Amino acid sequence: MLSFTVLQTSLLAQSDPTGKSAVTSTYAITNATVITMPGSEMKDATVVVKNGLIIGVGKNVSIPNDAEVIDATGLYVYPAFIDGMSNTGAKRPESLPRPQNLFTPDPPNDYAGITPENSVISQIDIKSSSITNMRKVGFAISHSVPYGRMLPGSGSLLLLNEATHMDEIILAKDVALYAQWVGAPGAYPGNILGMMAKWRNLYRNAENHKNHTELYAQNPAGLPRPVNDRVSLAFHPVIGKSKPVMFDVSSMLDVRRAMRLQNDLGFDLIVSGVKQAWDLVDELKATGTPIFLSLDLPDKPKDAKGDDVSDEVRALEARRMEFYNKYVSQAAALQSAGVKFGFSARGTSASKIKKSVMTLIENGLSESDALAALTTNPASMLGIDQVAGSIENGKMANLMVSTAPYFTKDSQIKMMFVDGTKHVYEVKEKKAKKDTDTADAEEAPAAGGDALVGTWSYELVTPGEPQGGKMIIKREDGKYSGVLTSNDGTPDNDMNNINFRDGQLTFDFDIDAGGQSVTVVVEGSISGTEFDAEASVSVGGQSFELGFTASKDGK
Repeated sequence: MLSFTVLQTSLLAQSDPTGKSAVTSTYAITNATVITMPGSEMKDATVVVKNGLIIGVGKNVSIPNDAEVIDATGLYVYPAFIDGMSNTGAKRPESLPRPQNLFTPDPPNDYAGITPENSVISQIDIKSSSITNMRKVGFAISHSVPYGRMLPGSGSLLLLNEATHMDEIILAKDVALYAQWVGAPGAYPGNILGMMAKWRNLYRNAENHKNHTELYAQNPAGLPRPVNDRVSLAFHPVIGKSKPVMFDVSSMLDVRRAMRLQNDLGFDLIVSGVKQAWDLVDELKATGTPIFLSLDLPDKPKDAKGDDVSDEVRALEARRMEFYNKYVSQAAALQSAGVKFGFSARGTSASKIKKSVMTLIENGLSESDALAALTTNPASMLGIDQVAGSIENGKMANLMVSTAPYFTKDSQIKMMFVDGTKHVYEVKEKKAKKDTDTADAEEAPAAGGDALVGTWSYELVTPGEPQGGKMIIKREDGKYSGVLTSNDGTPDNDMNNINFRDGQLTFDFDIDAGGQSVTVVVEGSISGTEFDAEASVSVGGQSFELGFTASKDGK
C-alpha cells in the first residue's frame, strides 16, 4: 500500500534547469506593461532589480551596466502574490501515541494539541514541492502555519525560493499565533465548549504569569521566581498585542466563536480559511477584523435531469445552488461593504488557485479587487506592506511576469522573481483551432476503446515530496477496475468505486498511515489525456486535501 513516506525526485520546471548559478543579481525588465499595484498601470515601462530590491520603475529608468536586460515586449509584470495562510513547506509530524489515561482534565499538552510555544519552522522542509508549486502559480510569500490541533504554534512568513538552509527563506519568524477548533480525540479538550474554556484558562493564567514576570524583573526582592512556563510565555506577545492570533475558522459559527473569544479576552484577531462569510459582513466591518477567505471553492452543482426527478430532489438541488451562489459571491459582497480581505491557499492545490480566483471574478469581484486580495491587502494585514505587495522603489523584488493580463484564461506565468532571484518557466504554445470534423475524429476514442481505459502516470502531491506511479484502468462487462502502482516499490493499491461520467472521474483507494488503513477519495476532471483532481483524506479526526494529477501514457 502507498504510505506517507515520499519519493525524493527531481522536479521539472525548476528555475535553473542547467544547474548553473545566476551570473548576476541585477536585472532590467524592459518594454513591459507594469501593474505596480491594483489600479495602477504603466505602459512600455522598465523595472530594475538589484541585490533583491527594486531600484527603478518607469519609462526613463537608468539601467546599470551589469544588468541582464530582459525584453518584455508584450509581457505583463505584476507584484508577486502573497498567501495569507497555508501549510506551504510544512511537513506533517508523525501521530503521537495515545496516552494510557485519557480520562484526566489535563492530558499531556502535546497530545491535547496545546503547543503555542512551537513554531512552524520546526516542520519546514526547504525541499518541499509545495514551495515550488506555489511559486509556479505566482506566489512569492506564504504565511505558513504548523500542523496540529487546538494551538499548534506560530506561523512564519516564507520566501518561496530554492534554498540550501532554512534561514535563506524566512522573511519573518513567528508572526502570528495559529489556532483552530480541533480537539484531541478522546481527551480534554475534545469539543468546542472544552476548547473555549481551555482557551480562557490558558489566557488568564498567561496574564497572571506576565504580570508576575514583569514585577519580578523590576524588583525581585521578596517575590518568588516566576516559573519558566513555556505555554504562558508563548502568550506574552499576544497579551502585549505585539503578535495577533490567527484563527483557522471555515464556518460562520466558528468565526463567531473566535470573535466572541477575542471580545472577552482582548487579543488582536485575524480570521483565516473562512468559507462562510456572507452573513458576517456587518460584524466584520464593525469590528475591523482582518479576514483571509479560503480559495478552496466547492464545485458548481449540476442540475438534476430527467422528467422523473422528484420535487424533493429538485428542492435539494435548488438549495445547493443557492449555497454555491452565496459562496462564490461573498468576496464581491465583502468588497462592496468595504471589508478588506486576502486569500488563504490552505486546503486547495496550487494548480486550482487561478481557477478559484477567476470564479470569484465571474461572480462579481472586480479584477482590481482580486489583485488587491492577492497583493496589497495581505501585505498590509501581515504587517509587511513596507517591503512587499507592490512594485515600488526600495521594496523587495517579488515580481510575476505573465504572457497576457493575468486574469484572462490563456495567460501563463513566464517568469518569477522572489527576493530578486529569477525563476523562468516554459510557456506552452497555444494550440491552433481545428475544424470540427477533424477535432471530433481526433478526440473520439478508438473503436472499442474508452477515454479512461489505459495506463496513466500519476503524481500524488503530499505535504512532503510528491509520490508517483502508474494508474492502470480496465473496463470489463461495462464496469471499470483499476490499480495504482508506486514508484517506490510499495505494494499496489486497488482503485475502488470508480465512476466516470461527463468527464468527471471519482474513485477511492486505501493507504497505510502508521499501521492504520485510511481511505483516500479522489475527485477531478479529465480533459483529453490530462486528469486534474483533488484527493481528500481524513486522519485522526482531521481532514486535509492533496493534489492528484495524471497524464495518459502513449499520447
